Amino acid sequence: MSHTSDVSNGFQFIWDVENIDVCFYEESVTSPTFVAHNLSQTEWCMSLRPLIEKDSIMLVLSRSESGCTSESITIDFVVSVSISDGIRDVLAERKGVEFQCGSSESVYWIHHSAKNLYEGDLTVYCHIQKSGKVTLPYISCSARTIIGKEQRHGVWKLPNFKYSSTNGKKRFTLCSTKADSPQVDIFGSLSKKTKSFHIEVQVTYAKPVFIFVKITLLTANGSMKWPTLESYYFSSSTSSHIYEFPLVLKLGYLSRHSSWLLPKGTLTLLCELSISSGMQFSEISESSYLIGNYCKLMHREISKSVSEELHLVTKQDDMVEIQQVSTNSNDNNSTPQTLKDDLKKFYKQKKHCDVILQTENESFPAHTSILCSRSPVFSSMFDHDMKETVNKKVDIVDMDADTLDRFLLFLYSETIEDLQWNRATKLLYAANKYQVDSLKKECSSFLMSHLAASNVCDALVLSDLYQDDLLRSECQDFIFENASEIFSSKEWESFTVDNPLLSAKMLQRYFSLKK
Repeated sequence: MSHTSDVSNGFQFIWDVENIDVCFYEESVTSPTFVAHNLSQTEWCMSLRPLIEKDSIMLVLSRSESGCTSESITIDFVVSVSISDGIRDVLAERKGVEFQCGSSESVYWIHHSAKNLYEGDLTVYCHIQKSGKVTLPYISCSARTIIGKEQRHGVWKLPNFKYSSTNGKKRFTLCSTKADSPQVDIFGSLSKKTKSFHIEVQVTYAKPVFIFVKITLLTANGSMKWPTLESYYFSSSTSSHIYEFPLVLKLGYLSRHSSWLLPKGTLTLLCELSISSGMQFSEISESSYLIGNYCKLMHREISKSVSEELHLVTKQDDMVEIQQVSTNSNDNNSTPQTLKDDLKKFYKQKKHCDVILQTENESFPAHTSILCSRSPVFSSMFDHDMKETVNKKVDIVDMDADTLDRFLLFLYSETIEDLQWNRATKLLYAANKYQVDSLKKECSSFLMSHLAASNVCDALVLSDLYQDDLLRSECQDFIFENASEIFSSKEWESFTVDNPLLSAKMLQRYFSLKK
């Protein structure tokens, strides 16, 4: 059974779900019921059942109890999905599945967390036909479901941040213009012990709600630094609840780079909220009984059909004028994508690839031209008659799939998404191995800005391993500023056992400065 978009037999159901990221608020999101006239008039629907604790969504195909013209029907079906980037992945292909009236079949687990799906849409394709070599009239059906969400944006400015007091909390409220909506307050406080700015989010409401919070530091030139995203499910069991936010800002690091990170002494944070208001709209949008060229005829490009009509009914002078107006209109209304956006999309689409990068359990198609232009190691590898050049396959045995995916995304688009400590250390290894200096700088900068007593020893080891003088200096300053806490910690004890020479050098510097 074909699972391509060019099917010509059986029933094809296409379901677009907008704002899939906030579906985790719902117990389930259900499509409109559709009637398969070519499958004994049976009625069907599909549903998405998110599980927050498992970071996944279960996709279910169900036969309705109503309109039962036959007690049982045996079908073959193929289900595939695409998420925002347009890349279509086949999830399941099953044959000989029996559906009684009112029965359901769990199709597949879509293993994506809410954060992975942030600001995304989902399209589900389900092709159904009777089991066996049965030729049926072709019918397709399109439906759409919109999960409502409210978005709020605001800039939080904290003047004289370098001289902030450790007493009390700073508060920023992102109000809504909609009546009866959740109140969301963002609090920030400076820890006396760690000299770090910690952020909390307080949600006050009388109903359950699912919320995304994204906070980004804005630099002196307006660029965005350390965008951090977190999702929360607020239960109605309490009227108000406070959540910890993962972005922690080190006062010492910000102060040492104040001209860039604290322009005029002000800490500037871009705060963005997405709040789910539940499923708002669901409908069947199109029913088609056309196949092959007839279907293509209906969906041909509008510009082509308009041009054909204008040539028939207008004079040459009118045609020139209309074309000029059309060109100007397009220029005014279109929003051009940046090269970064295009390259990011290019990587996601996996088209025209000529090499495979293979981890232990996953493969990543790529383009040798991009790899060679971004990494002298890859360039040397493909310039010589090595096995990678001949086989067009590179085994990456020292990197997990998630790290390689993020590494390649950076090579294509200079983009790092959802960076965290463990990810930064793994990407720093990749950056050093393949000599990608811009990625080394990004990862090192992230580690320096997120130093804590629990991780500074690990960062110091990395600075020594990769000969990163700036990271080593930041680690040393942090250790000396918090010497009593760090030197008495279990982390330092383990660090001393594993790295006696490095530990001795650090203690020698510390006591020499004390004299």
